[in-house]
Order: sequence, then C-alpha cells, then structure tokens
Amino acid sequence: MDDHDFAWIIWYIWKAKYNKVFSNLDIDLREMLKFAKNESTIWAEAQVVHIERVEQSFEVLSLPSIPGRLYFTDDSWKNKEFFSGQSWYSTLEGFDGLMGKRNDRASLSLLHLEVKALLLQ
Repeated sequence: MDDHDFAWIIWYIWKAKYNKVFSNLDIDLREMLKFAKNESTIWAEAQVVHIERVEQSFEVLSLPSIPGRLYFTDDSWKNKEFFSGQSWYSTLEGFDGLMGKRNDRASLSLLHLEVKALLLQ
C-alpha cells in the first residue's frame, strides 16, 4: 500500500460516515476499499507530468502611432440587474496607460452605459 492510498481510504471512510449519518446509506467496506484504491491509482497516474515544450513563434504588432489621447472602454450590463460595470484604458503619448474600473447603478440600456463611460473620461 502506498502512502497516498492511506489518505484516500481515510477520505472514503469519512464520506461513508456522513452518508450513514445524513442519508442513512450503508456502504460495504470491501467495496469502499476497492473504490478508494482505484481512485488512488487514478490520482497517482494523473500526477505524472509529461512535459512537451512546443516552441511557438509569434509576431508582436504594435498599435500605429496616433498623436493625442485614445480611450478604450468596455461595459458589463444585464437586463434586470441592479448594478453594471465599466472599465477603461486611456493612453497619452509619452505616458503609461491609465486603467480604471467601477461599479455603478444599472443604466436603462447598454447604449446609455457606454455613453456614461465616455462622459467619465
């Protein structure tokens, strides 16, 4: 018996105890031990790491240089919800980007929410 088998057996004994207490189910001990051993073996096999490194090459494209400030917004809105979410990313040439997010009372529609996000900028 391996060390991890013991942990699985204890786990299934604990589960059997609570099945008896709360659901009044009796479990055969031999069947439970076979099941715990089987689960232990499956778990041990799943822990074996097969490392296959695949080198992927990809090209990083940068955004075209546009002078001034750019805003990227995203909104989360659901009908009949009390709150909605907004997030934004703002760029200004020569500075790191500015990110923000907020939770607000729900708007009438997604369009209203997007206009509200733009007005906050």
